[in-house]
Amino acid sequence: MKYTIPIFVLLAILYTACKTNESPQNIREITFKGLLEEMVDRDITSKYPNGLWTQHQASSYERLSITQEDKEGWYANHDWNHFVRIDTVNGRKESVLLDVEGPGVITRIWIGGDPNRKSPLRFYVDGSSVPVWEAGYPGALIGQHMSIGRPLSSRSVEQDQLPINEGARPGHNLYAPIPFNKHIKITYEEPVKRPKASDGLFYNINYRLYHDKVSVESLNHQTIDKYQNIISGTNNILSNFQKKKPNEVKLKDEENVETKSFTLKDNESGELTVAGSLSILRILLSVDAESLDEVAKGLWIQGTFDGKTTIEAPVGLYFGCGGQLVNAADWYRKVDTLGNMASFWVMPFKKEGKLKLVNKSGQPISAKLEVATKQSKWADNSMYFHCQYADKLAYDIVAKQGEDYDFITVQGRGIFIGDNLQISKSIGGWWGEGDEKIFVDGEVFPSHFGTGTEDYYGYAWGHPEIFDHPFVGQPIGQANLIKNGGVTVNSRVRSLDAIPFSKSLKFNMEQWAWFSGKIDLEWACFWYGD
Repeated sequence: MKYTIPIFVLLAILYTACKTNESPQNIREITFKGLLEEMVDRDITSKYPNGLWTQHQASSYERLSITQEDKEGWYANHDWNHFVRIDTVNGRKESVLLDVEGPGVITRIWIGGDPNRKSPLRFYVDGSSVPVWEAGYPGALIGQHMSIGRPLSSRSVEQDQLPINEGARPGHNLYAPIPFNKHIKITYEEPVKRPKASDGLFYNINYRLYHDKVSVESLNHQTIDKYQNIISGTNNILSNFQKKKPNEVKLKDEENVETKSFTLKDNESGELTVAGSLSILRILLSVDAESLDEVAKGLWIQGTFDGKTTIEAPVGLYFGCGGQLVNAADWYRKVDTLGNMASFWVMPFKKEGKLKLVNKSGQPISAKLEVATKQSKWADNSMYFHCQYADKLAYDIVAKQGEDYDFITVQGRGIFIGDNLQISKSIGGWWGEGDEKIFVDGEVFPSHFGTGTEDYYGYAWGHPEIFDHPFVGQPIGQANLIKNGGVTVNSRVRSLDAIPFSKSLKFNMEQWAWFSGKIDLEWACFWYGD
C-alpha cells in the first residue's frame, strides 16, 4: 500500500491554529486531546489542510489484487489473514498488519472475523521492542475496549453471535485516535495454518501521515488513563447527540435562524436564500404528505453557493435514510419517522447561499425549511460543501463476478467526507462482497483498498440488524436477508478519517454478489471542494 500523512494530526493542527490564531504551518505538536477535540469540531473539515497530512488505509485485501487488467486477481475475494510480513519476536511468530514511519495517527480501525479468538494483538510505537498497547484477543482493543468505551470503541450491534448464518459476528470499530511520532507497527499472533474465514482476521486500518516537521504526542502506557476525562467527554458528546431528535438539536454557535414554509404541488419548487459571508450550520426540513416514503424518494434538495450548485440529491439519501422514511442518525444527519430531517454539515460561502426544494414525488407536499447560520470569513483554505447523487437501476449482476463502478470522481482539491448507499432487490442472496478502491491524486494503485462493502460501512457478515453510530450506520437492512429481497441502506461519514486530495479523487465501488439477477443501486457522496 502507498502511505500518506495521517488526517487526525492535520485536523488537530488546524484546530490548534484556530484556537491560537497561528497559521497551521507554525503549529508543531499534535496531542491525543487535540485529536478528540478535532473529531467533534465539524467546522475543521470544511478547511483544506494544505498538504499537512494525507489519509491512507492498510487492509487484509486479497494480495492477488495487483492490477485492473488481471480481472481474476483484481476481484479476488479471500480478504482475510493477508499481512505485510511475519516477524519473529522473542521466539513467537507475529503477523504484521501495519508498519509505517511517522509522524501520524491511526484514525479508524475495523476488524471482522472472530474478535474473541485467543490471538494477541499488539501495538509497537516509536521503535519500542515492547508493545505499548496489547490484548490477548483483538476485540479487547477494537470494539470492546472497556476503558475507551462506546461509541469510540463499539461493535455494529452488541451481540456476540448473529442469527444470519453460522459463525456470523458484528463488525468491531475503533474511532479513538492512536497517535505516533516516529513509527508504528501492529501485529497479530495468528494460527500457524491459514484459518477459515469465520476464524480469520479481516481488518481495515485508516491512518494519517503528517508533514515531517510535525511533532506528535505518541500513544504510551499511560495515555488512556491520562486522558480518561476527555475520552468520556467525547463519548458523551457523540452519544448525547445521537439520542436527540432532529427537531431538538440547536448548536451553540448558531447566530441567526431563518425559516420558510412551502406548499408544493408535483413539479413545483420552493427556495430559501441567506445572504452574507456566512456558514450554514444546520438545516432542518419538516415535511407532511400522504406518503412520507415518496417524499424521501421524490423530494429533492439543491444547494447553490455563490452561484455554483453543489448539492443535488433526493432528501432521503442526503439526510441518510435512503428511499424510505426510517429513523437514522449519525454525527452529521438525523431523520425520524414523523417527517423531520436535519443535517449538520458546515457550508461556508462568500456572498449568498440558496436551498431549493423540488417536488418530483407525484403528490403535494407541505414543507418547512429552517436554516441556522453564523458569520464566517472566507479564507484561502475554505471550500464549498458538495453532495452528488447517482444510481445504477436494473443493474444486471452475475454471481461471483466482480465489477467496479464509478462511485464518485472529483477533480481539483478537496476532502472526501462520506457517503450513503442503498440497494434494492426482489431476490434473495448476499450482495456486498465488493471492495472500495479509492485513488487519490492519480494513483495507479488505490491507497484505500477494502475487504468488503459491509466492512467499509462498519459491520460484518452482511447482518440485517439495524444500527446507528456517529460515523457508520444501517437504518434498514432487509436486503441482507439471505432468502429474501428488500432494501438495505448503509452510511459512512468521516471526521478524523476524511480523505484530502490536491488534484483528484476517484472512488470505485466493486459490486460482487453470491447471486445473479437485477438490483437497483442508489447512492450519494459528500465532500468539500473548490
